[in-house]
Amino acid sequence: MDVSLFIILLGLIRTSDEEYFISPLPQHLAARHNYSAPSGHHAHVIYKRSAEQHVHADGTTRDNNHPNHHDQHHHHHHDDHGHHHHHHHHDYQHGKLQRQHFCGRRKQYTPKPPSEDLLVMPDEFEQPSRSKRSPISSNSVGGLNVETLVVADRKLLEKHGRDNITTYVLTVMNMVSSLFKDGTIGTDINIVVVSLLLLEQDPLGLSITHHADQSLNSFCQWQSGLVDKSGKRHDHAILLTGLDICSWKNEPCDTLGFAPISGMCSKYRSCTINEDTGLGLAFTIAHESGHNFGMIHDGEGNPCRKAEGNIMSPTLAGNNGVFSWSACSRQYLNRFLGTAQASCLGDEPRPVGQYKYPQQLPGQLYDAHTQCKWQFGAKARLCSLDFVKWCRRGQCVKFGDRGPQAVDGQWSSWSEWSDCSRTCGGGVMHRERSCSSPR
Repeated sequence: MDVSLFIILLGLIRTSDEEYFISPLPQHLAARHNYSAPSGHHAHVIYKRSAEQHVHADGTTRDNNHPNHHDQHHHHHHDDHGHHHHHHHHDYQHGKLQRQHFCGRRKQYTPKPPSEDLLVMPDEFEQPSRSKRSPISSNSVGGLNVETLVVADRKLLEKHGRDNITTYVLTVMNMVSSLFKDGTIGTDINIVVVSLLLLEQDPLGLSITHHADQSLNSFCQWQSGLVDKSGKRHDHAILLTGLDICSWKNEPCDTLGFAPISGMCSKYRSCTINEDTGLGLAFTIAHESGHNFGMIHDGEGNPCRKAEGNIMSPTLAGNNGVFSWSACSRQYLNRFLGTAQASCLGDEPRPVGQYKYPQQLPGQLYDAHTQCKWQFGAKARLCSLDFVKWCRRGQCVKFGDRGPQAVDGQWSSWSEWSDCSRTCGGGVMHRERSCSSPR
């Protein structure tokens, strides 16, 4: 059907039974069907989302002759019911390439899709009936627990060193945990690291290359066979790589991460690959794990604006919103939690050896010079300022503002005994300690 409006609308209409897209009717189609709108009006077309693949297949909504028409890349994903979603990656706006970037690094999550479907695995879960709900609740006391296996590959170990890699990975995972604790997600989610594997060489059956799609496929298959001593599996597996990965070829490119949509809790699809970029790696992990929770990019098939720069934006952006989740992400998550597949998140984490997480903030552990080198290369250095500031949640603030929380001092070690106050007869020796630990 078509409608005529004074303003231009582009978005998604969702009912209880169906989803519909509304968009301006291209001029060449209006001319083909002899449709003439009154002055000041714009013709629009409304069509079912389920019919979208047929609309694009016959080319009826695409103007290939327009010199400034934006290119449309198709992403083929599978939801938890085995259905295809066709998402379009829009990199152009008003005919010009628009790329948001994080701290100057122009890196995209999936700048160009592979030609074939990514990671097609048999679905292990039957579609629940409308009357059934998952046994877990998004309001569960104590929250939902994602028992997580973290794997650091050989290149990451070479980059950070054997002595520093554990502290680095746990610092990043601490940041990931805080992102999933942000109130905008609408659910209490605990990211619990139950195992950390440091690979000094590629184990048998695991192949990690620049090709993100193939590497993810290999990693997902490999991790599916890992169990703990009691035979229990993790809920989710995260691969951290020191390679510059690319979503569709075995060469470096702009891909930051890769993940199956709605794969969480699946034996073969609850897994992601993430390229190391320094502390910004935490945002990549949160983004890719969001995909595994069923979240789609903001602004792609949903009314949320990618320009807001939330965690599920298609690109890493320097916006303040990168620490929060959009309303669309929250809805996608709630939809996933309403399926039987999500039941693995309802149990208590199995007891494991306690990892000692760093007590200091990431910016205290790794100064700005170090972060610059991770992000931009060995020759990068921080621009010097006349005053001391640091970055907190995307804001450049004075070091004393919202800085480290005060820590109550503890007793220091005792000093050595002093000399006796007298050389003969009754005298006094003393030693001291102070309330100065930590300093």
